[in-house]
Amino acid sequence: MAKAADPKLLHILEEYGETPRDAMWDCHGTWVIYHRAIERIAARAKITFDMPEIVEARSADKIVAIIARGFMGDRSEWSFGEASPGNCKNSYPYAMAEKRAKDRVVLKLVGLHGLAYSEEESDDFKGEPEKPKRQVGINPQTGMATAHALKKDDGPDNWQSFQCELLECQTVPAVAKLAMAWSSVAERDKWPAAWRDLAKEELNKRREVILNGPPDDDDVFPGDRPSNGHISTLQAG
Repeated sequence: MAKAADPKLLHILEEYGETPRDAMWDCHGTWVIYHRAIERIAARAKITFDMPEIVEARSADKIVAIIARGFMGDRSEWSFGEASPGNCKNSYPYAMAEKRAKDRVVLKLVGLHGLAYSEEESDDFKGEPEKPKRQVGINPQTGMATAHALKKDDGPDNWQSFQCELLECQTVPAVAKLAMAWSSVAERDKWPAAWRDLAKEELNKRREVILNGPPDDDDVFPGDRPSNGHISTLQAG
C-alpha cells in the first residue's frame, strides 16, 4: 500500500496544476516526482536559471559535478548536481548532473524540497526499483495500452482512418468534433475497451500539440537563460 503523501506536497502540486497520479509515485515509502512534472512546475512558476558552474569534470571517468542557481521572483536557490558511475547508469553524465541540480533547485524554490525527490535521483535508491514495473506497451502513468503495444489484427479495421483524420485536425474545436464523431463509430462497431482508451489518449495528445506545440527536448529546461558563451569552472577540492 502506498504511503500517505504529506498534505503540503499535495497542495503544492495542485497549486501548480499537477495531480499525484500524473506527477509522482511511491518508491517504497519515498515520494518521487517525474522530471517532466518538475519541468512543468518550473515553467508555471516562471523559474529562470543562470549558466551552471562546473565544479568537477572528469569525462574519462564519467564524473561530473555542477552547481545550478535558479530564480523565482525575488528569491533564489542553488544546488549541486552530481553524476558518477557510483550513482548514475546514464551514459551522459553532464546532462544528468545538470538535470539533478536544476530539479533540486526547483523543488527548493516551490517548497517541495524534503517532501519528495526528483526521479533523476532514482539511481540513489539502491536496491529499489526506480519506478513501478512497466508492462510492455502500457503507459505507467495512465495504465492505458500504447499504440505500439496493440496488434493491428486485434484492433478495429477503421483505426488507421481515425489516426489520419486526427492528424488533419489543426484546432481544438476540430479535435472535439472528431472525438464526437468517432465516439459514435466506436459504439457502433463495438471497439474493445483498450482501443477506446487509446483513442482518448491520442485525442488528448493532439490537443496538447495544438495548444502547446510538440514536446520539448529533455535537455532544454524551462527558464534556461541565453548563454553568454562562458561557463565558470571552480577548482575541485
